Amino acid sequence: MALLPPTPLTLGQYIAALIEAVGNIYPAALARIRLIVGDRRARIRLDDEEVEIMFDGATLQVSVPGEISLISGEGVTDSATVLELLDGYLEVTEAILSGRLQASGLVSDIIRMFSAIEIILDASARAPELQAVAQRFRRERPGTSTRTLPKVVHSYSYPFRPGAAELELLSSLDLLSNAPNRSSEALD
Repeated sequence: MALLPPTPLTLGQYIAALIEAVGNIYPAALARIRLIVGDRRARIRLDDEEVEIMFDGATLQVSVPGEISLISGEGVTDSATVLELLDGYLEVTEAILSGRLQASGLVSDIIRMFSAIEIILDASARAPELQAVAQRFRRERPGTSTRTLPKVVHSYSYPFRPGAAELELLSSLDLLSNAPNRSSEALD
């Protein structure tokens, strides 16, 4: 990964670092992103910053928004929402439905934009280089993830109690945690 400056990164630098890391670690994922977004230009606003991005062949172009730029779509959110997406407390769909992530443009272009975001989020969970960019974002950006992990009330994390048949199946597959085998009793 290119040497990043010691000063806080701009939105454009974060985006460039993410795309570079995806390309270094998962070239096929970056190829999918480029295929999905094609030659479309997107405007991204995070907190008080705004950039336009597009691929020029294999190269990501990041620029300051122009007054007459033709954009295919626009996404707007804040740092707290990005942190919740990175931490896995918030799904892209939930962020959109709650109004925390706003998008405008043709439906097909918005779908492409969010598909690219999903690819990056998927890669981020498994790549230390991407996690390092996320940790830096967390240190340098205002806001925090406002959610905490839910408390586990039972040894299983279902929103409902499983029945005897389900417990028996899970037990036969050795998928129950160190909990005693309760397959003979129905819990519902």
